[in-house]
Amino acid sequence: MKRLLTTLIILLVVIVTGLIVLVMLVNPNDFRGYIVKQVQKKSGYQLVLRDDLRWHVWPKLSILTGEVSLTAENAKMPAIVAENMRLDVALLPLLSHQLSVNEVMLKGAVLRLTPDSQPQKRSAAPIAPVSDIHDSMITGSQAWKLDIARIRVEDSLLIWQSDEHSQLNVRDINLSLERSDPDHVDLSLRSKINKNQQELSFELNSSVDISDYPHQLSADINAFEYQLQGIGLPSTGIRGKGSAILKYQASPESVALQKVALTLNDENEIKGDITAILRDKPQYLINFHASKFDLDNLSGWRALSKKTPPEKHDYLVEHHSLKPVIARSVSPLSRYDLTFLQGFNGDISFIADKFIYQGMDIDHFTLKATNNSGMAEITQFGGNVFGGHFALPTSIDATAVPAKLHTKPFLQKIEAKPLLTALALPSIFSGQLYVDGDLVGEGYDEYAISHYWQGDLNIDLKQARLEGLNIPQLIQQTVARATDQVSPPTNTQDVTEANRMLMKAQLDRGKVQISELAAMSSVFNIKGQGKADLLQQNADVSLWVQLIHGWGKQNELVRRLAQLQIPLRVYGDWNNLQYKLNVESMLRDELRQKAEKSIKDWLENNRDNEVLKGLMNQK
Repeated sequence: MKRLLTTLIILLVVIVTGLIVLVMLVNPNDFRGYIVKQVQKKSGYQLVLRDDLRWHVWPKLSILTGEVSLTAENAKMPAIVAENMRLDVALLPLLSHQLSVNEVMLKGAVLRLTPDSQPQKRSAAPIAPVSDIHDSMITGSQAWKLDIARIRVEDSLLIWQSDEHSQLNVRDINLSLERSDPDHVDLSLRSKINKNQQELSFELNSSVDISDYPHQLSADINAFEYQLQGIGLPSTGIRGKGSAILKYQASPESVALQKVALTLNDENEIKGDITAILRDKPQYLINFHASKFDLDNLSGWRALSKKTPPEKHDYLVEHHSLKPVIARSVSPLSRYDLTFLQGFNGDISFIADKFIYQGMDIDHFTLKATNNSGMAEITQFGGNVFGGHFALPTSIDATAVPAKLHTKPFLQKIEAKPLLTALALPSIFSGQLYVDGDLVGEGYDEYAISHYWQGDLNIDLKQARLEGLNIPQLIQQTVARATDQVSPPTNTQDVTEANRMLMKAQLDRGKVQISELAAMSSVFNIKGQGKADLLQQNADVSLWVQLIHGWGKQNELVRRLAQLQIPLRVYGDWNNLQYKLNVESMLRDELRQKAEKSIKDWLENNRDNEVLKGLMNQK
């Protein structure tokens, strides 16, 4: 035991003595010019060491220095500025003139990827010959050789600016690059990105293949975790994990993310590929698929409580109620700015087996679009919802502000009632909805649609059902009060049912003009026209109702009524529709016409009567 302790003490003394001798005999500033020269030779960047180099022998043999900077050729600002740098070196290689650096650490660094930090070529400067990147660092048997095994960057900042209007700050960078063999580097990165009062924190691990660098490079991102929090997001934020394979190619320059698998809040998972071809105007190719994509879960959307219309409306004859004035706020069109689309070309395809948006479960959702310098074309945007199918092909002109949109909505066999509920509209109609339209406008949200859009809509509602108003009952009941020649209605349900309802309408900045309206059933035929206001949420529609059946009796008046088109006006707030029906006037006109016709017929039949002739002559 004594011999072992003695041996260990001797070894410790030898090591300490060797370090002291090394520190005394080798001046680290002897490496200064060599390091600067090799960095310049290999990267083209100018390394500036502002302070002297000094040894640090515990717990590792290291070379320390103060502030350092790395500047590209003719750049206005350094690409990297660090508060201090530490080089952990191996002891034995120093004896054979090898600077074997186990680790380079930069702390408190500021990394700039900005136009001012990029290399600039002088127009009159001669072009230097390209040196072989695999050349030895310096010739001569006694020359120093540089060997770096690991690079670490701690508590640092990346400033990424593509132009003067766009800047992204990546904070708290903790980066580790460790060479596992001559062709592979293990990368570990942890950082945060802040923008628009939102923060993205992430951590990733990757194995990078540098065997053909700088011509191409690939990285297997085997572990990626992230969390996004801030304004406009759910209180718990958006978090998840994923993996991908990144590939970079120098000529033609492109970056691709392949075999992307990303989870979002554990309920959504998307898979696909992204390719960026980095030309003067980059081109992006995006292709994703999701078995389920719950946008409500990611946006924090929850169904708001809505004022439910009463089960039975109070239809008052000529009743006028005061309505609160709805303020019409003005949205500046300048906010509909999509000019960023001018900066690239692209194709996107996103398919979700189930897509959830504002409480709507959409099956087989498909989005396919192309962008050509700000002229975007959404060729497919649709899916199956509420028992039917919808499609919204849209073209976007983003070359000016505000962006202009042209869409042709197409709905087929969609249940109207749940759709109206989802759109926060009064769900007084039910049936299978068919819509064919052509709309143009400025802007792209609900406000823009109700304020700035124009166009035509053709609406077909099959097996239509209007809740809260029974039009045949209303007319029959009113007529039955005025005459005993018809029977009171037997159908007392507070609904109007039609086999089909057709409507042609024109939208003009929130105003809807109904040019044609028709409804048909075995009991009635209805025609009409009118208007509605999306902003005030009211309507005023004039109807002409022909009741074919349901009068309960058979007589001359009933036969005449079955041929009449009875005027009915429906108007007021969507949640409190009212009517105006003047049956008494209609009956008086009908009786007068009937009396006139009877007198005329009697006179015609008795024109040869001598007494009548005498009376006519006296007159």
